[in-house]
Amino acid sequence: MKKMIVTLFFAALLGAVASAFPTGLVIAETVTLKAITAWPKTASDNIPYQIFSEIVDQTVATKYPGQLKIQYIGGPEAVKTSDQVQALQRGMVDVCYTTNAYYVSLLPEVDAMKLSPFSPQEERARGITAYWNDLHEKELKIHYLGRLGHDQKFYLYLTKPIKSADLSGLNIRVSPMYLQVIKGLHGNPIVIPPTEVYSGLERNVVDGYCWVTVGIRDWGWQKVTKYIVDVPFYRGPNPILVNLNTWRKLPKKFQDLLTDAAKEAEKKAVARFEELTREERPLLTKDGVQVIELPAAEKEKFLKVAYDEGWKDVMEKCPKTGPELKKLYTKK
Repeated sequence: MKKMIVTLFFAALLGAVASAFPTGLVIAETVTLKAITAWPKTASDNIPYQIFSEIVDQTVATKYPGQLKIQYIGGPEAVKTSDQVQALQRGMVDVCYTTNAYYVSLLPEVDAMKLSPFSPQEERARGITAYWNDLHEKELKIHYLGRLGHDQKFYLYLTKPIKSADLSGLNIRVSPMYLQVIKGLHGNPIVIPPTEVYSGLERNVVDGYCWVTVGIRDWGWQKVTKYIVDVPFYRGPNPILVNLNTWRKLPKKFQDLLTDAAKEAEKKAVARFEELTREERPLLTKDGVQVIELPAAEKEKFLKVAYDEGWKDVMEKCPKTGPELKKLYTKK
């Protein structure tokens, strides 16, 4: 008798719950997007991603509580940096925050990102972001969400002083990001991962490297670096990418949410790194890194070589799209 009463009670309860909702209404399940980044979680380069992720979390909590979550899987320890975009293509992960240099072999055009004279916001206004998305979707089956990076310029760091824009006799650690400028300045490019830069400098395997202002202290490189050449060049674009199948399956409200979050994060990340850059230079000089000011003519030569060689390489590798990219990136 008791069992029958309990059964009838739960049946009545379920009926009451069902009647409380419109016919056919299904309570939404959480959409979880797995994300990876090209850098370790604590690296300065990850700050823009963290800003983006926080904006997404706050917006979801306000508008769609419990319906969308970005799950951070990790950095290079989870998926090798050079394999991350391929992992994104295969659907092993849904979101990837990386740098163009790490997938230039898949889409040579992305090397032009570093040559941009515009901020992320200006690129959106000029149609450059839309152009990149179209190219990414067609060629890689990836949605280009935006250029989320810190927008910092690169500098040349050395263990030996120079007096001109000539790196003859110097071994410089490179990535595809700044290979052309080192070759153009007659330096000897050496390809080693960031994890080996410290020991490379310590053992005189390399005489220098290129990096942005913020970040070398993350790796401890200031301890084995003596000089910074004060000629800022190129930009660190660091796009955030989404698997195209994942993107197309998302409800439009979540597509809009992620796009708006990227737009807001672009502004906040650039502002944050402008602040960090102002703080970082004094810390580097305090650690003993000396600033090399090249003569005006040598500084001009350095920059001319950097951008001439950069565009030359893009044009050679991308004869069809290169001219359009240069047009998009040319100030009028």
